[in-house]
Amino acid sequence: MLLFIIVFAVLGLIGIISPKTSWYLSNWWRFQNDTEPSSTSLIFYRVFGVVLLSAAVFLTFRLVI
Repeated sequence: MLLFIIVFAVLGLIGIISPKTSWYLSNWWRFQNDTEPSSTSLIFYRVFGVVLLSAAVFLTFRLVI
């Protein structure tokens, strides 16, 4: 359970701080040329980072209680 919390927290922070990095981490194998993510996908990755970080915080409090 602790491993999931750590992974969710790290991926969530990456998504919140740098959604472009998160996009490259999940799509590096799909494209050969230098492509840029759309603004919509960057918003999606930032929101997903918030969801992952929220899940990590929720699981942390659930584990402690």
